[in-house]
Amino acid sequence: MTQDKQSWASSLFKWIGGRSSQPAAAEPVEADSPAVTQATLALARDLLNEEPSVKRFAVKDRVTWKWGMKNKMAPLAQQTAVVMVIRDEPFFDDSQSPSSAYFEEPLDVRVGVFTPEGIFREVWVDGRRLCLVTDTRARKVAGAGEGGR
Repeated sequence: MTQDKQSWASSLFKWIGGRSSQPAAAEPVEADSPAVTQATLALARDLLNEEPSVKRFAVKDRVTWKWGMKNKMAPLAQQTAVVMVIRDEPFFDDSQSPSSAYFEEPLDVRVGVFTPEGIFREVWVDGRRLCLVTDTRARKVAGAGEGGR
């Protein structure tokens, strides 16, 4: 049974994730359009050319996801997290299956964040996907125009 063309599961997911008001649907963009290609290349370069997390972060630093790099439920996009632990060598979660989006993801930074319910939670993440909250990459794609806020 659906309400307003949404399944109950998606409504529950939005409610749990704190995203009850979703923006109106945007017009579809072709996957091979120049804008998509440019954004994808910028994200890939940013991910691959990053220094190790040990050199970029310190314990107690305030961090957030880089624009377009969020791949976990917590922390939320644009939410500030605190660096709790940084590993010299990343580890790989053995519990993930090859079909998982997290399979063979190098986890080297543990961040702490408060959930919308007020619970403090610590999560291991790929440090290459994070930046300091003062970094401009938290708000827009590197190399993109100035309208990214």
